Amino acid sequence: MSEQLEVNILRPFGPRILHAKMPKQFVDALNKQCDKILEDDNQREELDESHELVGHVAEELRCNIKDPELHAFGGFLGNLTRGLHDEFMKENHVRSDEKTAQEILIHSSWFVRSFEGDYNPTHIHTNGTFSCVAYLKVPDGISHKNSRNVKEKYATEGYIDFIFGSSSVVTPGNLCCMPIVGDIFIFPAHLFHTVYPFFGEGERRSFSANISLQAKKYT
Repeated sequence: MSEQLEVNILRPFGPRILHAKMPKQFVDALNKQCDKILEDDNQREELDESHELVGHVAEELRCNIKDPELHAFGGFLGNLTRGLHDEFMKENHVRSDEKTAQEILIHSSWFVRSFEGDYNPTHIHTNGTFSCVAYLKVPDGISHKNSRNVKEKYATEGYIDFIFGSSSVVTPGNLCCMPIVGDIFIFPAHLFHTVYPFFGEGERRSFSANISLQAKKYT
């Protein structure tokens, strides 16, 4: 007589990463603000943070997340961040105080414009508890294949690579993801990540932000 055996595979270690698809309206709204900055030379110079951030990219431009046209996106970003936090708390059987709500704080946000050969070295973010990356434009040259080594099965050109610990048997040490327009990832700000260069024409444009959840007490 055969018996069924119930088996659970536990995943108790390592950071959690949220992955979601943004509605097209948010992609369009973010691209619209970035394009407006690019059309105004004075504003473009004022919002240029390329010299302050770690990326070796064409431009990193500060985003005005308080723009009325981005109000709905800000709420969307906040809800995703709360969802990541709450799911982790449930997973670890941590009960939240019913009188405590999590207030979203977006400390900083910016656009990253990358072109052929640009890259972001391995780094973390220090201003906030969570960080995010959302993809607004992706050139055709970024795909499931490498352009420089077509025989290589493991494509990385233009990809983002999240890194934690070291790889071993049933212990992955990284998560490498191809950017796709509309994809958004939210992850712990202390998680190392890097972005590999791509080759060919076109712009790889993304939005990033540093976020915190702050307990808000109600009496």
